[in-house]
Amino acid sequence: MIQISKIQLFALIMIFEIGSTTLFALGIGAKQDAWIVVLLASFVGFFLLWFYTQIAKFYPKQNFSEILNTLLGKKLAAPLLFLFGLYFLSNASHNFYEFGHLIKITALPTTPLLVILYIFIISAIYILSLGFEVLARTAEILFPVFLIFLITTYIIILFSGNFHISELQPILGNGLSLILTELDFVIAFPFGEMVVFLMFWHFVDNQKLLRKTAFMAVMFSTVLVIFTLISVIAVIGPDLAANTEIPLLETILSINIGNIITNLDVIAVLIMFIGGFFKMSLHFYGFILALTWLLKAKNPKKVIFFSGLLFPLYVIYRFPGLDYKHWKGDLDMFGMLIFQSIPILLVIIMYIKRKKIPSSKEENNNEVHTNNL
Repeated sequence: MIQISKIQLFALIMIFEIGSTTLFALGIGAKQDAWIVVLLASFVGFFLLWFYTQIAKFYPKQNFSEILNTLLGKKLAAPLLFLFGLYFLSNASHNFYEFGHLIKITALPTTPLLVILYIFIISAIYILSLGFEVLARTAEILFPVFLIFLITTYIIILFSGNFHISELQPILGNGLSLILTELDFVIAFPFGEMVVFLMFWHFVDNQKLLRKTAFMAVMFSTVLVIFTLISVIAVIGPDLAANTEIPLLETILSINIGNIITNLDVIAVLIMFIGGFFKMSLHFYGFILALTWLLKAKNPKKVIFFSGLLFPLYVIYRFPGLDYKHWKGDLDMFGMLIFQSIPILLVIIMYIKRKKIPSSKEENNNEVHTNNL
């Protein structure tokens, strides 16, 4: 049976949550108050995470398919699981295209995007075919590297001379309206995306520490996302951050300390690549598990192989360009929030069912007592 430790879970969640946030200036529609948007969205994220972990608390040894069958019955569970699988596939395709495009514009500008995507997916197929434990161990190994790169970036930016705290002022200079406008997007991405871990909770060996580990990981990742956002805005300003293609890369490229510490784009690309790989892999594996459970396949390896080989073709067909991909992502926002909110209904159903079971037992006991009389 697949088992992952709390440290591996912590690493997976941290990398997943930071993931593709390094590609964007989250909540930048609120200008210099973008970091406040992330902070407020994180509270809603914790609210959602409580429901996600509550499902694991009620059914620690059952996978998500079995939980849906228990709560809704097979007739409703199967189509809902299928829709969740499509949702995870959609998210994976967004992540996949973003990071393929990143590699193309930063490292391999003359290489066709389809070739880059196939190199990317072959790596993912290899790791995922070895099992979820291998993906978790890989995250555990790469997480310190990922963290060191991030913290090093913050330190260099802070002492580069380009960090201007005035770019973050005035706080609430545009009032609350812009903050509230941006809030739903940041709730859905990245905090609501934690819904994919419903597919993986049953792999955790120590279920008692699952909620604490998940909350700690999301809390620390929120702090790092806010630091990244503050660094970007303080260096290049909110207007450029809103209009540049990859704000973090633009920020790091602007650093030049004594003509010695410069051209640090490699660090930015590595941060974004590690985050993107795990973000895409976890969403893709969520889709694979949903499909495997629906097909009642004993081993997901064949599903991983065939789905993986077709995935780059699907992504190229779906996104003809990055601008279209961003527009498509905005359109998908409502659907994302729906799927991220469904676990709230599932928890309500769980409590209703739990109340009904004791009451039915009490009725049976009363009938037996009456018959005995």
